[in-house]
Amino acid sequence: MALQHKQSTQQQQRLLMAPNITLALEVLRMHAMELQAFLQQQAQENPLLEVDESNQDEESVSAPSESESDGPRQEEKTPISGDEEWLSHWQTGGSEEDPEEGEPNRRLEQRLVQPQSLHESILVQLGCQSISDEQHRIGAAIIETLNEHGYCEGSLEELAAQLGVTLPQVEAVLRIVQRFDPPGVGARDLRECLMLQLEQQNACGGLAYRILRDHFPLFVQHRLSALASAVGASLPDIEQAYECLTRLNPKPARLFTNDLPPTVVPDLVIQRRDRHYDVELNDQNMPHVGINRAYRLMLKNPRTPEDAREFLLKKFRQASWIIKAIDERNATVLAIGRCLISLQREFVEHGSKALKPLTQAQVAGLIGRHPSTVSRAIAGKTIDTPYGIFRLEQLFASSVPQTTEGRDVSDATIKAEIEQLIEEEDSHHPLSDDALVKRLSQRNISVARRTIAKYRTSLKILPGHLRRRRL
Repeated sequence: MALQHKQSTQQQQRLLMAPNITLALEVLRMHAMELQAFLQQQAQENPLLEVDESNQDEESVSAPSESESDGPRQEEKTPISGDEEWLSHWQTGGSEEDPEEGEPNRRLEQRLVQPQSLHESILVQLGCQSISDEQHRIGAAIIETLNEHGYCEGSLEELAAQLGVTLPQVEAVLRIVQRFDPPGVGARDLRECLMLQLEQQNACGGLAYRILRDHFPLFVQHRLSALASAVGASLPDIEQAYECLTRLNPKPARLFTNDLPPTVVPDLVIQRRDRHYDVELNDQNMPHVGINRAYRLMLKNPRTPEDAREFLLKKFRQASWIIKAIDERNATVLAIGRCLISLQREFVEHGSKALKPLTQAQVAGLIGRHPSTVSRAIAGKTIDTPYGIFRLEQLFASSVPQTTEGRDVSDATIKAEIEQLIEEEDSHHPLSDDALVKRLSQRNISVARRTIAKYRTSLKILPGHLRRRRL
């Protein structure tokens, strides 16, 4: 059967964005640390883009005088403003504050935390082990399976099959990883996590370890009298062992996550003024960006070869796009931050429980941006508040109908109330979900029992019958 070739035409609609728009959207998404790394990379690829990490004052960045237009001093590199009006505005904008109020915040410098990520920390410890290359490969694969709590997820049998090794080989390397810090990392469940921590404390022969090893269900159910009978120990000894176990960390990776990026450098900082709060960009560690003077003068020089001029012009456009994208990013993030603090003033004064219902669409309308722009701008961004560092997403809160007074309340407020009620409850008679519904109703918050259960689960709080301490 002969093949027949046939030509046809089709019309297709495709959305193509200009390179500068794509770049602007990508820069808008970056948080402070990502932006610093991005600028370093671009400075290496683009000779016209100059990144000055000395963070010098604006007064030291000035345009060249007429006498600098020629002569050997052209080779000197100094970040300057370009000829475009928007570039000049970018370097002089945002200086409305009083100079004394714009001094570096010493308190913030002490609060910045720069930990490694969990995976980075474990990989470093793995690299210090005197083991074979094959074991290093297996160890790296095991580390990739660690979840945000530090637990090893998935089946070891499947991992062995993927790596083409035996199950005993994977188990042997897993035991090596489980000796790393933080204690309990690499566990496959809560019981193993707690046992690993006791093993690192050389407490394998103690009563607490025996409880975990032989009677874990009774421990989870807080059945202390049953534990005393099962292990043949007195009730005071069981209570002491129980207290020892409750001091262990059920989430070993908690210090590495904290629901924030691995390196926590807030993008925004709340400042207290005389009668109000203000929000500023945290640009203390952000390098100054400008156009290289020597290459810009070379671009203007008519004696520059045409091929060199084309190359410099291309790089000049790219550098200009980057600087403009940073300007737009900073303006958008700052506008969102100031709008949020204006609308959530009670949060600044009283914490998460005072968050009001607020959507991204509402903020977008107030600052004159599209909701998708707000969504992209707040992704990964953090803000330093009197109550700690928060993700910007946390300042938005969905509303839950409240029938008692016919008004809405934020889900963050309900969660805060639930946490407070459970914290204050009698550990021997914990509050059930129905009891929580009644207690919240007394506080003029009307919530269904299934909603309580949903919020309690999201807060990782056990049901009432599992929170009970039995004697």
